[in-house]
Amino acid sequence: MAAISKRFGSGGANLAPGGSAGQPALADVLRDVADDLAAFKPAVVAAADATATYGAGEQALLNELKAKVNALAAVVLKTTKA
Repeated sequence: MAAISKRFGSGGANLAPGGSAGQPALADVLRDVADDLAAFKPAVVAAADATATYGAGEQALLNELKAKVNALAAVVLKTTKA
């Protein structure tokens, strides 16, 4: 992973091809970001619904959060397979 300073891109630093304007070069940073995004693979939550072990409010909240995470993961997985 590239270490990106707060001054990255300031005055053209790190933006010239081939690293001639400093390291890391813009291309290196973009490759690192692309690798990080490619490694992110959401998945549907395989846990069972919350049971009576929890209070009614906590149980409802946990089940609602699980459903929302699963819905988001389904959308992301659908768009990444296309």
